[in-house]
Amino acid sequence: MELAEGEKHYFEWHDVGGVAVVRFLTRFLREEREIREIFDELDALVTSGRNKMLIDFSVIEAFASFAIGKLLRLNERLRLEGRLALCSLTPNIEEILDLMNLRRSFHLYPDERSALESFVE
Repeated sequence: MELAEGEKHYFEWHDVGGVAVVRFLTRFLREEREIREIFDELDALVTSGRNKMLIDFSVIEAFASFAIGKLLRLNERLRLEGRLALCSLTPNIEEILDLMNLRRSFHLYPDERSALESFVE
């Protein structure tokens, strides 16, 4: 999905052995409009055939509950069509997942390498 001039890039991605590795370029996912844009772009990746996705949360310091809902929806979609893994969660993000009892809902890994290895098992 190409962005028009002046549009902000919220993440970058590249292919590693058939896995779309997504890295955020923003520290906060708080604004509903930004969250919609991000997850619309991630959905577009899935629609284009990227059904194995790894999202690196190493730079995310905080995110809104709306983002959690979008992440759960993406996870469900990829559960049907492929697989989603999350890695490098910051303590704040881990705490949110624990408080919401969502840790078991996702494939979580301490770093990108171990997450990528999980796709070939």
